[in-house]
Amino acid sequence: MLRSCITMALGCLLLLIAGCGGDPGAGAQRAKTVPFSGKITVDGKSPGVVKVQFLPIGSEGGVRTAYAEVKEDGSFSATTYVTGDGIVPGKYTARVGSEADGASTDPSAMMAAVMGASIETMEIDVPADGLPGVDLNFKSSTGGKKSGGAMLGN
Repeated sequence: MLRSCITMALGCLLLLIAGCGGDPGAGAQRAKTVPFSGKITVDGKSPGVVKVQFLPIGSEGGVRTAYAEVKEDGSFSATTYVTGDGIVPGKYTARVGSEADGASTDPSAMMAAVMGASIETMEIDVPADGLPGVDLNFKSSTGGKKSGGAMLGN
């Protein structure tokens, strides 16, 4: 009886150890990322503090969506797995966040979103060696013109 209890306890211990692998994605194969950073403007001006999503176009193999938090001056560095690690090479649709998804803290951008201004998406092809120092120039539906007393970006 004692022997079977010890065997069962050791078996449970082995299962517990095997099940505690730490990071659930640590054993999974991650796609190689490359540098992707630069400046973002909307109608030629910094959009303020916003988020940008990079949505894979027709990707195979489960390429993840990347994102970037744009700083006040418009600078960004893409993140796929960990902050600032870059982006997996390929084609993406870039989309500046809207107020509906809580992506901006800039009052002008928030007002523009409320007034119906939208920012066009753009397609980006990231090569195997990356795109450090790229300039992404988005256009808004208002083209930088005042919309109900608010202008998109500062």
